[in-house]
Amino acid sequence: MSTRGPYVIPTIGGSSGRRSRRRLFFAGTTLALSALMPARAATSPPATIETPLRDPWVPPELRKAPSAPAPQGAALRAQVERKLKAGFDAADVSHVGTVTRGQARAAGLGYIVKHFDEIDRQRAGAVSFDDVKRFLRTRGAQLD
Repeated sequence: MSTRGPYVIPTIGGSSGRRSRRRLFFAGTTLALSALMPARAATSPPATIETPLRDPWVPPELRKAPSAPAPQGAALRAQVERKLKAGFDAADVSHVGTVTRGQARAAGLGYIVKHFDEIDRQRAGAVSFDDVKRFLRTRGAQLD
């Protein structure tokens, strides 16, 4: 017999006694767990239908699909030109109708900054919106 703490554990032949204790322990644990399983399954909550996650940073009014169809053809080209012109006008802080390389850089017009020398064919140091449109047309843009 061996003594572990206050308990006396009978042993039979050294290590084989430890093996049989392990088997007995695992068998008892398995039996206890199998007895608990049906009770746990009966108390589990019913399945729920999950909704897809939404971006918390997008306002609800912008989450909806646009009600108007997307513009096509001439209407799309006009919309693109208006947006380009708005960005160009925002960069034109002196309101003279031209933008320098520094103004374009400050306004974040990277495409104009990158191709400034090609757009400014007259080497005036400033480009007009017509110069930008002419350059874009040579690159394949279909602007009105």
